[in-house]
Amino acid sequence: MRAREAARGGGPCTAQLAGRRCTRPAEHTLSVRGVLFRLCPACHLMTTQYLLDQHVPATEIAAVPSPAVSQTPRAQPPGPARPGVGPARPTRLLIVEDDDAVRVALQAVLTRFGYTVLAEGTGRAGLRSAYLQRPDLVLLDVMLPETDGFEVLRRLRTVSDVPVIFLTARNDSVDAVVGLTSGADDYITKPCQPREIIARIERVLHRYRAAEHRHDDIYDDGLLRLDSPQHQAWAAGCLLPLSTPEFRILDRLVRHADTVQHFATLLQAGWNTPTPSAHSRVKFTISRLRSKLDTTPAGGASIVSVRSIGYLYHSPTTPPKPSAPAPQHTPTPATYSHTHTLHTP
Repeated sequence: MRAREAARGGGPCTAQLAGRRCTRPAEHTLSVRGVLFRLCPACHLMTTQYLLDQHVPATEIAAVPSPAVSQTPRAQPPGPARPGVGPARPTRLLIVEDDDAVRVALQAVLTRFGYTVLAEGTGRAGLRSAYLQRPDLVLLDVMLPETDGFEVLRRLRTVSDVPVIFLTARNDSVDAVVGLTSGADDYITKPCQPREIIARIERVLHRYRAAEHRHDDIYDDGLLRLDSPQHQAWAAGCLLPLSTPEFRILDRLVRHADTVQHFATLLQAGWNTPTPSAHSRVKFTISRLRSKLDTTPAGGASIVSVRSIGYLYHSPTTPPKPSAPAPQHTPTPATYSHTHTLHTP
């Protein structure tokens, strides 16, 4: 099967199942590691789910406009001019929410603020959309049917580092801790005011964009200094003798501080391989990194294990987060306090 020629030439779906080619008309074009495949809707869903299950990184997959199908994008209503409110550039958000009323309301509110909004009603559909559409941020409900938000996030983190904000009706500090340690970037209880959602979205996006800018050449937080082109690291002014994989993994952890990095992500960073089965390689390298950091003010404990998921870097110079309140206290911690109405402004 000549996948590239078939993709460019139009015609039927190019997928094969059990040695038999699908004869349905193709409506999607999928680029997988540079090879194009034209797929019917059913084969497109099946192929995307297979790639997700195999932990193929999202950077190696792209949805390409199909030349055989006329696809005119819908015009999004322009958001009102609001100084200092809304995104500074076009931003794509993905809402994964099973409650139709909440999903529609959120989509309407965020669109009015100038965002481009995608919306899905199930975890599986949300995973596929995040995988193919590459949103800038995902608003993810926790209480999804069949596959809950925690599982969706766990699977998403094996292929993508897109920022994720949990959106849920449960105002439970235990859920908040589980969500944040699983790799979420924030946690919002619903219903809440639109301006609060906007503020939290922009705060998370600002943090990610700042990290991207620092990634250009040199990272320096006053304790650790990383020179990415030279693969050199210093702690408190002392050169760290790191191998190339050790540097790459440290670089990945430090530049995404306080965000969990999945085993597969660290494998990709250290050895440029998406294979998710070599966890021992990552664990051994982390052990060596900790030993070397233990001889510096950074300390090996700055690399924190997140059981069955991966690791995160927490700088010892970062002020500790306030501890969760004791059970007898009724007020919710300020970090997760929210108002209780959702309405369009």
